[in-house]
Amino acid sequence: MVNRTTTLAVIHDVGLAAWFGGAWMGAIGLNGATIEVDDHTQRTRVANAGWFRWAPIAGAALVAHVSSAYALGRLLPTPAGRDQGSSGVRRLRTAMTLAAMLSTVETGISGQRVVRGGDVPVATAITPIAATPPDVAAAQRRLRVAQWLVPAFTGAIFVLEAIQRQQGPRSAVRDDG
Repeated sequence: MVNRTTTLAVIHDVGLAAWFGGAWMGAIGLNGATIEVDDHTQRTRVANAGWFRWAPIAGAALVAHVSSAYALGRLLPTPAGRDQGSSGVRRLRTAMTLAAMLSTVETGISGQRVVRGGDVPVATAITPIAATPPDVAAAQRRLRVAQWLVPAFTGAIFVLEAIQRQQGPRSAVRDDG
């Protein structure tokens, strides 16, 4: 029988994997592929259609990761003698999680600004051209940066979690539920 801690750990890892993988695929694959759309005014429409389909999954992945990380932090105390090192990594991981969340919010805000611009000429979903309206071009420039911050920060979370695992085994937690 799988206990609550194992279930939370799976939700935590799958949530982070989906958050990271979706952001990375979108930045490279979806936004990058918009250059293949012949009509310059339809490029953002194509990218936005894909992102709107992914947004509920991305949101669920973010919530799953963050809520299970919170629960795991409360359920799995740091072993005696490892508090100082682990707490530093834990604080850094928390900072990376907050940064990833803020970057994710920024991609949504900037993406909405691009959508509100309508069908305008662009080079790609995140690259304006001279004929792109200034407000859409500004949103695209912000989106171009934010889209890379999400996989960078979530990737850093993976690294920090690996470091924490190397710091030693955690104490066992009884699962009474």
